[in-house]
Amino acid sequence: MLIRTIFLPLGLAAAIFITGCTDNSGADDKTTSPALETVDRVADDNAVAIVNGTKIFATDVNLFAQEQGLIDEGQSLPPMDERFRGTLDELIDQRLLALDADAIDLETSQEAQIRLAAARERILGNLRVERHLRDAVNETSIRRMYEEQSKLAARGDEVRARHILVEEKAKADELLATIKDGGDFAALARENSIDEGSAERGGDLGYFTQDMLNGRFTRPVFQAGKGDYVGPVKSEFGWHIAEIIDRRPAPQPTFETLRPKIVNFMTFDAIQDLLLDLRASGEVEILAGETPPEPEDETSENE
Repeated sequence: MLIRTIFLPLGLAAAIFITGCTDNSGADDKTTSPALETVDRVADDNAVAIVNGTKIFATDVNLFAQEQGLIDEGQSLPPMDERFRGTLDELIDQRLLALDADAIDLETSQEAQIRLAAARERILGNLRVERHLRDAVNETSIRRMYEEQSKLAARGDEVRARHILVEEKAKADELLATIKDGGDFAALARENSIDEGSAERGGDLGYFTQDMLNGRFTRPVFQAGKGDYVGPVKSEFGWHIAEIIDRRPAPQPTFETLRPKIVNFMTFDAIQDLLLDLRASGEVEILAGETPPEPEDETSENE
């Protein structure tokens, strides 16, 4: 899982980091000895371009493509992919700029040293987070979170019902009596219900759980059985009569549906936990800047 928070393009940032940590004993040959060439390469990491005598490797392209969100971590960008050449061109430009900066001794300036040190911290920090997330957010932990949340979020039954909403109880009593005598519920809903959204569907509300509609209406509805009539029931909208069409267990969202949300939640949570642990075990003394104000309690404001 790649955390895309590095502020510099990965290829250039890596070059800056290694340049800042590499022995400069060969500084007289700067145009042929860039920092990236000092990195050990695996046997199958092929060079894909040569810039002023220096090599750019397939790994450089793939890491840069991952940083840009073109491919996922662990994937490779094949040379025949149309995105490969664009990524490589960016790395060539970065290499040319880095070589030119090296040639005019920009690295020795105070500004460069400060920025090199900051880039090193960012890269190492991102690598630490990535390693932590490999342990904390994986298929096993994601699946476990899904199963735990599914148990906690069990929604009980769903009911499918149709209703008629009128302003007066007497009218509701009259309609209910007519329906029990064989009257057409759907036709009466179209003619009499003031709930225009459901009236045109013959009063059909579709499937819903008890927490989805007004509690004064849903409580007696969920106490009734399939085929039962309910009402009249008073709510702030008027008087309801209803017919229970069907009951079924509420479907649970699939793992595939919830996986992206679970990953986002677990990633944020894991990073926060890591930072809190580091803050707790570290020694931090703030020498400048005001303490951020405590967030206001919105609940108390609304009361």
